[in-house]
Amino acid sequence: MEQREKTTELNYFENPRYVNNPKKFVAEDGNLIYNDATCVDEYTPPKNFYMIQKRYYNDGTLKTKTVFSLFSCIKSEECDENGFLIKKEDFELEKDIDGMDYASFFEKEGWYNRSTGQTAFREEPYPLNSGEFTYMVRRCFSYNGMSDPTIYIKIYNIKKVPQQFLDKYGTIGEDGVKYLERKNDSSKWAKLEVIYIIDSKTGTYKVDWAYIRYIE
Repeated sequence: MEQREKTTELNYFENPRYVNNPKKFVAEDGNLIYNDATCVDEYTPPKNFYMIQKRYYNDGTLKTKTVFSLFSCIKSEECDENGFLIKKEDFELEKDIDGMDYASFFEKEGWYNRSTGQTAFREEPYPLNSGEFTYMVRRCFSYNGMSDPTIYIKIYNIKKVPQQFLDKYGTIGEDGVKYLERKNDSSKWAKLEVIYIIDSKTGTYKVDWAYIRYIE
């Protein structure tokens, strides 16, 4: 008889951390909890652009556990209502697509300051000073046949270009001030999108940017 693997995660309603709490709250460990009529969602605090989401059935049994890096799923587990694993995927193991120290990478490029929590992705510092987790920074993949995937990091809707980025990639204008040459859109209302094309195995990358007109 096939031995079925069972999750080791606690039932949500049996976890003493969550007893007698409201439907939406932040636990002592920083986990954010949403408890509604259909399911329970639990999110760990983002750390170095890495986060875990757990979703539970109505009875508190784990339904899914998903690991995200830069809003991209890198590992996932799915369980039935009895707690047995029915699907398990590990994209990192199969494709060797992680290994990037994103906090250090973004800090070097000027997007993130780990000592203050300030990023160019939001107006206020992130309170935990541990890394921004936002839909405006995403990791994407492009597969060409059987070769290793190309990793793209896209930063959307940039309001202010970091000085470090300007110093490294900008062009000096006639007035002696560095700026980013506009591509694709000359409108002053266009939002900047920066794209990093990364080889995570060697740590090398190429950078490009374009101004994209925002359309409602």
